[in-house]
Amino acid sequence: MGSETGIAWTDHTFNPWWGCTKVSAGCTNCYADTFAKRTGHDIWGPGKPRRTFGAKHWAEPLKWNATAEKAGVRAKVFCASMADVFDAEAPAGELDRLWSLIRATPWLDWQLLTKRPERIAASLPADWGNGYPNVWLGTSVEDQRAAEARIPVLAAVPAHVRFLSCEPLLGPLDLSGDWCLHDGSDFEVRYEFQWIIVGGESGPHHRLMDKDWARSLRDWSAKAGVAFFYKQDGGLRPGHGDLDGELRQQFPFPDSVGHSMVVGNLDTDNLEREP
Repeated sequence: MGSETGIAWTDHTFNPWWGCTKVSAGCTNCYADTFAKRTGHDIWGPGKPRRTFGAKHWAEPLKWNATAEKAGVRAKVFCASMADVFDAEAPAGELDRLWSLIRATPWLDWQLLTKRPERIAASLPADWGNGYPNVWLGTSVEDQRAAEARIPVLAAVPAHVRFLSCEPLLGPLDLSGDWCLHDGSDFEVRYEFQWIIVGGESGPHHRLMDKDWARSLRDWSAKAGVAFFYKQDGGLRPGHGDLDGELRQQFPFPDSVGHSMVVGNLDTDNLEREP
């Protein structure tokens, strides 16, 4: 967890617990598993106990919310960088605790990213309705197989913002299929997600990303009106990269009912909105 973070597409990270189980190719070189082992925590894999936290840890987002409200500027929170919010082996009661925290922090936009979208619907709180205004639901799509399996499941869940994390990008992605669409109309093509994050893998065992895969997603996003965030090229310590000399880091901003979006570039016309 951090009041500051090196993840370029968020402002804070919050972990309701630590620990997970690897489920697909994108998990192979999981940085969170490596970091947990380095800090002496054996919490990865089926049946392994997850690490939980106390009241002081859970109070931090309340401070971020107060700061954001005072400044009149919303803040983004990635949850969870050291776990999967929809893990079947999440510690008992902690997900309910998280929903309560999210309701108590309306000035924070919670970015919930999962490799288990099939578990989202059954894990939502009773008052979810068409989605909490301050929750963005996302799924990881590291390759075409993951995209075709996970995107339709995510698309079926009501949410104000849905997004895809194509990181680590392990192969070319074709997102033009009808399984991505609200309808197949030639006159109004509205996509089931509003934001794509793209990046290569980092670390000593990183797998190479062909930049043409990223270029293809960039060009498709521009045509589809989907916000595109390019995080990094990949490599041992890639840092924040640009794509063909352009820093393209956009965010989605839905209207009051979540039906449309404005794309804002961080460098030029980033937009803010109130709860």
